[in-house]
Amino acid sequence: MKKYLLCFIMLAGATLLQAQVQRTQVQQSTTTQAATTTFTLVNGKLGPVQVGSKFANIPATYAGLYDKYIHETQTMEDMDGEWTVEYYQFTKAGKNVFRVDLDDTKKISSITLQEGSSSLVKTPDGFYVGYPARTLFTKKRMEWSTYYDGCTFATSGNFTYKVNDEDLVNIDIPQNVNHFKPTAKVSSIIYSTMEY
Repeated sequence: MKKYLLCFIMLAGATLLQAQVQRTQVQQSTTTQAATTTFTLVNGKLGPVQVGSKFANIPATYAGLYDKYIHETQTMEDMDGEWTVEYYQFTKAGKNVFRVDLDDTKKISSITLQEGSSSLVKTPDGFYVGYPARTLFTKKRMEWSTYYDGCTFATSGNFTYKVNDEDLVNIDIPQNVNHFKPTAKVSSIIYSTMEY
């Protein structure tokens, strides 16, 4: 009888241990999935943010995408005068993930993906901030131009891809893949329904 009782206790212990190991594996798998969640910026929508809608009822945090946002204004100036840009800066773990600019009616006019979005957000074509510029140039035929803020850009549909000028090889506007340095990356991606 003692032998059967001892076997029963050992079997019950082994079953409990196996259940504990399985529970730990499931928890680790869930944690890994949460850490690798990615979002797609499609049709002007990223999480709770939608281009063309009023900036209202946006949650203070959004799991996996951002942990806070702040309201900002910036004064811009060119030869034609001064103007103010109003936007919200979204961050995660202290890194800038994206910003949304507002128009005069407080509607969201654009979403700009920033450096902190590189492992979080992609376009429907699979491009993201940090994507190799040479590969983008080869995969997506676009006409490139220069911009006053020290970058080169190209637009396809509602997406504008920027590459910093210092990532070019001694040329203003890239005409072929070799005009980008081998290490050149996409520095930001803008989604806007307005002409950029």
